[in-house]
Amino acid sequence: MSRKAPNGTARDDLLALGGSALSASGLASGPNYAYVWLSLPHTSVGAEGKLPPLPTDLLTQQVQITCELYPVSSIFSVASGSTGTIPNALASAEFQVQQVIFDNQGDGLARRVDMTTSNLSYPIEFTQQEVQIPVAVGLSPDSSTKSVTLTGFRSGECISIQTWLTRDGDYTGAIKNPNRWIAPENIVMTYAGEVFARFDAGSSAIWNLVNGRLTPALNDITLADAGAGIVSITTPSLDQWVELPFAQSFDSVTAHTMYMAGKNITNGIVNLQFTVPANYPGTTTPLDAGSYTLRVSYIYNAVLLFGSGTCDYLF
Repeated sequence: MSRKAPNGTARDDLLALGGSALSASGLASGPNYAYVWLSLPHTSVGAEGKLPPLPTDLLTQQVQITCELYPVSSIFSVASGSTGTIPNALASAEFQVQQVIFDNQGDGLARRVDMTTSNLSYPIEFTQQEVQIPVAVGLSPDSSTKSVTLTGFRSGECISIQTWLTRDGDYTGAIKNPNRWIAPENIVMTYAGEVFARFDAGSSAIWNLVNGRLTPALNDITLADAGAGIVSITTPSLDQWVELPFAQSFDSVTAHTMYMAGKNITNGIVNLQFTVPANYPGTTTPLDAGSYTLRVSYIYNAVLLFGSGTCDYLF
């Protein structure tokens, strides 16, 4: 979602609208709201280069979207010495969609074209569910080179790989910082022995900015245990990730609405080598030693093919 934002301010605002960190007193004074944009293959959070609406008039069945929620209690942090109880249910929740209609229904493709003999190709960007790879990190600075083999590719054209590191304790501990993403450094990505991406000494940030539109970073706040039942929510931090391209678009603004050939990953091996930074992004706090997870998401070039009242993904 964040990587498609039109500018840095909108990117930070999307995170803030998802629910700012609140103390126990702030939660109690309520009501508190959180707004989450669900990014789908045919949607974009920016107005620039936005895809046309999904042509549901070409379908004979309803479009169904399944949303799975984590337990509400899993998003709260508890400081040592706390005697309070955390909420375990939402007061209310709703799902809303925006419908775009024609000024003239006669403009609909189904009204003008026989879709039993014709098809409509609708270009999209498909993000595959992330692959999680355990990584052990030693005492800071851990300058050792980590090497992992990336698997789980589907058939089709992979145009880029998104990757970031997370500390396991940020997800399972009493103090939770699930968005504290750490960008790997000194990255070398190879496919069948050929180097497709190499970013030394954290240079991925400038290359991702030059080849895209925004720096791959998000302003955030890191929670900490202040003791005596208090959670500190005043420490600013950066959430960072890295994009490893297999293809370079001509125009980053409209790249998600135009066909961009990627790389077919078949029987070759995608190998990723990297090191972990000495400090947490945007801080002078040394990286904790322990168990981390390298999270990898594959981005595919794809189209939705409409015809005969149905719709299928083509990769």
